[in-house]
Amino acid sequence: MIIIIINIQDYAMMLSVSAWLQHKIDEYQFSVRDITVDFYMAQAKLDRADCTIHQLRQFNDACHDMAEVCQLNGDDQSYLHAMGKLHHRLVQEMGNNDRDRLFRIQAYQLARLTLTRLCHQLALVGEWNKATVLQSDFVRHAGWIF
Repeated sequence: MIIIIINIQDYAMMLSVSAWLQHKIDEYQFSVRDITVDFYMAQAKLDRADCTIHQLRQFNDACHDMAEVCQLNGDDQSYLHAMGKLHHRLVQEMGNNDRDRLFRIQAYQLARLTLTRLCHQLALVGEWNKATVLQSDFVRHAGWIF
């Protein structure tokens, strides 16, 4: 049996690898749960008609935070899911005629960055077709800007 010794503020604790791993998994699940609450709160603000650019950026930041937690913990599927939700919503906001032009252009700028990150991750896992579909869809929705 492998034993890992963890020093926590001068308190040495001995854990087996499985106990340590379970502790790390629990920490990850709590982090995802907490950031999911932030995501849904930011999304609720974005759903309102009087949503501001600041609230759009908060939604973007919450999604990126969630994706980062997933990526740092090796959860590629959840990373792609979080980034996909963000990208889909940004593309939706780009075409939302109820928003002012500046809001829609900000959504476009954020969606470009999200598209880059999504395509990079998809390329890493060999999903070239999905990356191509995302790029084509983005160009189709962003046509009004050009």
